[in-house]
Amino acid sequence: MKALHVCSSRSWGGMEMIVCRLARLQRENGDEVAFACDARSPIHGACGEYGVATLDVRCDLAGMLRLRREIATARPDIVHVQYSKDLNIAVPACLGTPGRIVLTKQIESVVVKRDPWHRLLYAGVSRATGISTMIRDNLIATTPLRPDQVDLVHLGIDTGRFRPDAAARAETRRELGIPDGAVAVGMMGRMSPGKGFDDFLEMALALTATDLSFVLIGGHSRNEEAYGRDLERKATQALGARVHLTGYREDRQRWLNALDVFVFPSHAESFGLSLAEAMATGLPCVAYGKDGVLDIISDGVDGLLARPRDVTDLHARTRQLIADAGLREGLGRAARRTAAERFSERRMLEGTLRTYREALAR
Repeated sequence: MKALHVCSSRSWGGMEMIVCRLARLQRENGDEVAFACDARSPIHGACGEYGVATLDVRCDLAGMLRLRREIATARPDIVHVQYSKDLNIAVPACLGTPGRIVLTKQIESVVVKRDPWHRLLYAGVSRATGISTMIRDNLIATTPLRPDQVDLVHLGIDTGRFRPDAAARAETRRELGIPDGAVAVGMMGRMSPGKGFDDFLEMALALTATDLSFVLIGGHSRNEEAYGRDLERKATQALGARVHLTGYREDRQRWLNALDVFVFPSHAESFGLSLAEAMATGLPCVAYGKDGVLDIISDGVDGLLARPRDVTDLHARTRQLIADAGLREGLGRAARRTAAERFSERRMLEGTLRTYREALAR
């Protein structure tokens, strides 16, 4: 299989991380893989580390012409568009070539794209994948794609990297200064308003137990640095020595092991990559029950779901876990099992290659 990924995003969040890992997995699988991306983006650097060849492409006329020359020369079987706006360069770049375009959608769209221009663009898409049931349904509802053209392929995580690790737990708790016997409650993600950090702080202030520590794993979001600094200030003022701020961490799997309870209060999440990573680490999790989260947690089976945007219910469900060590242990084991069986990198790779084969067969 010969695949060319296209993603002009210059950010570095869940979408960008996952597409780089997918390219690495394909390369390790023996496929020939290249990546068309903005040379100024973190994607470019990550692909270099993974040994994936890159082409400097931006979402403009020059980028389309460069992409067209690359496709004409390399003749990939699949052109995998990871960012829907890049269809504007990928579709014209593929005209007259035998390659098939596959689109992966990771973000919900509120705009219906059935005007003449989008009908023309989507006519060039052979097949698409949604990363959750919600996103798959959204693709069908807002684009000209037929239901039989759209597959569900969940994001995958490295369940060998994200796993329970007693040594990492001891080390990180010591580094953070979490007292012995304290229950550590935390969350992880980019410091962006939609991730629910303010809900977490409100909930933390309502928890009255004295043997609690709170851990925020994550750095400032691009173009939202002021929000991140203000959030850190509020957290320190409100919770004092009980709150621990790790900043952005490449080795976030180590810091997840410091926790006893993971809270995922995101307001709108297409999937919930950090939630799946926490579950793979064997943590009992509480999340708002909406959007892509509903594909990940079965309430009471491998985690707990709170009513969306209801901090009082989030508090009640978190307090339930804090008070019951047996429940934490049982849900943590079930969470690890769910992550390993349903959200592994291998499952993501298999689903992607299955979509490729369907696109080529048609």
